Amino acid sequence: MIDFRYHLVSLISVFLALAVGIVLGAGPLRENLGDQLAGQVEQLRTEQEQLRTNAEELSTKNDQLATFISELGPELVEGTLVGKQVAVISDDRSTRPGIERIMALLTAAGVESPVQIGLQPALWAPDADAERAAAVEEIRTIAPAALTADPAGELGDAAQLSGLIPTLLRGGEDLPFELRSQLWQVLIDHQMVVIDGPLPTRADAVIYAGAAPEELSVETEGEAVATERAQALLASQTHLLTELSEAGLPAVVAAATPGNDASTGILRTVRGDRALSALSTTDRLQEPDGPLLAVLALIEQTRGGSGAYGTTSDAEERLPALPETQELQGVADEQGLGEEDTAPAPSDAGGEG
Repeated sequence: MIDFRYHLVSLISVFLALAVGIVLGAGPLRENLGDQLAGQVEQLRTEQEQLRTNAEELSTKNDQLATFISELGPELVEGTLVGKQVAVISDDRSTRPGIERIMALLTAAGVESPVQIGLQPALWAPDADAERAAAVEEIRTIAPAALTADPAGELGDAAQLSGLIPTLLRGGEDLPFELRSQLWQVLIDHQMVVIDGPLPTRADAVIYAGAAPEELSVETEGEAVATERAQALLASQTHLLTELSEAGLPAVVAAATPGNDASTGILRTVRGDRALSALSTTDRLQEPDGPLLAVLALIEQTRGGSGAYGTTSDAEERLPALPETQELQGVADEQGLGEEDTAPAPSDAGGEG
C-alpha cells in the first residue's frame, strides 16, 4: 500500500523540476535560445534583401533587353515574310497597342496589307445566345459544311462560330471566295467579328492576340453569369485555336501577361494542351518586345518550327532560334536572361520588408 511519504516525494520531485526549468529558462538557456532566434531572423532578413536585389537586377536587365529587341525589330524581320498573307485575330480592344506594333512589323517583313479581325463579345457573352443561334442558322442555310461536324451537339454556338474563322481563312476549292464573303458578312452582320479593311481572301499564317484575363471579364456580373461567360469564352477560344491548328496554317498565340504571369488565360490553355502543340506561343504582348516576339515566332512557324517563347515560367526559350535572332540571343545570354531566368518576387519570410 502506497503511504503518504511516497506522495510527498512525488510532489517534491515535480516542484523541483519546475524550479530547475524556471531557473534555466531565465538564465543560460534563455540567452542561448534568444541568440539563436535573433541569428535566424537576421539570416532570413539578409536572404530576403538578396532576393529583392536579384529580382531588381533581373527586371532591369530584362527591360534593357526588351528595349534592345524592340528597337531592332523592323531591321530583324525585314523581308522575312514577303508574299505571305497574314491575319491578326484579337479578342479585346485592350490589345490594340500591341496589335498596331505587330501590324507595323508585318509590313516591314514584307506582308502586303495584313488583315485584322476583331472578335466581338457577342461570340461568348451570356446575353447574346439568340444572336449566336440566328447566325448559326443563317450559316447552315448558306454553307452547312463550313461548320464543324457536331453530331452530339457538344460544341455550342459560340464554339461553332469561332471555329468557322480558321475555315474561312484557310479557304479551299470547297469554299470559293464568293461563298466565304457571304459567310464573313453573316459574322459581321450579327456582330460576331469586326474586320479592319476589305474582307480577307485567305491567309497563309495567323497571329492570335489574347488579352489579359481580367480584360475579358465584366465586374458587374454575378458569379453565375460570370462563370457562364468564362466557360463560353474558353469554348470559343479553344475551338478556334483547335481548328486553326488542324488547318495546318502557321500560327502563333501571343498573349498579354501582366505581372509576367501566364498561369491563367489563353496561354495556360494552349501551353497545357498537347493537341495544340503545333501552335507557337509568346507572352509579354503588352511589353515593348512582345509584338516582335510574336512576329519572330510566326517567321519560325512559316519555316516549320514552333515553340513557347518569352519570360513566364512556362516559356521554353526567350527567343526563337532563328538566324535573325542570333545577336539578340547572345545579348540575352550575356545578361543572364536565358530560358530559366525570370524575375521572381522576393520572399517576405523572416522579417520586415
